[in-house]
Amino acid sequence: MAYFLLLPLVQMPTEESAARVEPAAFTPAPVQPAVIGLSAFDALLADFEDEREASLVALRGYLLTEGEGFHREWLQATVRMQEAAEALVRQSSSWTDGRKLVQLVEMQRLVARLLAEQRAIASIAGTVNRYPGLQLYTEDVQPALEEAQMLCTEVMDRMLATSSPDSVGPVGPFAEFRGDLEDLRAALSSYMGAAVSAGPPAAAGPAHLDAMGKMLAEARPQVPAELQAKIDRLRVLLDMTEEKLSRIFALRDSERWDYASYAFRTRVEPLAAKLGSIEEEWRASAGERS
Repeated sequence: MAYFLLLPLVQMPTEESAARVEPAAFTPAPVQPAVIGLSAFDALLADFEDEREASLVALRGYLLTEGEGFHREWLQATVRMQEAAEALVRQSSSWTDGRKLVQLVEMQRLVARLLAEQRAIASIAGTVNRYPGLQLYTEDVQPALEEAQMLCTEVMDRMLATSSPDSVGPVGPFAEFRGDLEDLRAALSSYMGAAVSAGPPAAAGPAHLDAMGKMLAEARPQVPAELQAKIDRLRVLLDMTEEKLSRIFALRDSERWDYASYAFRTRVEPLAAKLGSIEEEWRASAGERS
């Protein structure tokens, strides 16, 4: 005898009936206005801090590499930093904390100064202006020594044209001066391309330059009168070179040799630190009424 299990029939909903089913209403949880304001401020402050730091990192990278990629990244970071600062200013319309409002004005001043200093530094990266000592060498010392070398050749040729084995005159001492001048040019060229830790060459030392000056003074009365003006010009060039070299050596021995890096440390970083102090105080007061 067969038994059948009788189950209740369950009617599946048709497409028409399913469409009539209304979803349960969703009511969002109430959000406190104070929390919204605090979160917005924290986000804006974090954006500003990130972009300020990004501008410093990119500029530092540009100074180290002088690469166009870092330069482009720095430009973009400065734009974003300005936008982040402006967003904080717009949000400040709802602030009621007087100290915070005063700090915001100071922050705006610091941002303007920071951007100005960064732009000034970036503008000299990759140029001779970055290294004032190198600029003195290429714009003053090198041309002076080249002119002196041409004068030496001219004076020597004139003296040799009127000399004889029986009357050498000042040819010997002047030839020695010309050799010392060539040694000076070669030593300075090598020194300027060497590591910053390298000391000044002996050929450019005060004692050696003084000896060269005395050599000119002794030779002057012995040369023809028409050449004495050229000897005087050589002495002027030698004295100017000695004065410029003393400044170059002083710069080479100081933090100012690489002026872009020096300005970054002494001008940009202190401004960034002042901004950091304001940001830190604002973070510490998070949760308090603005």
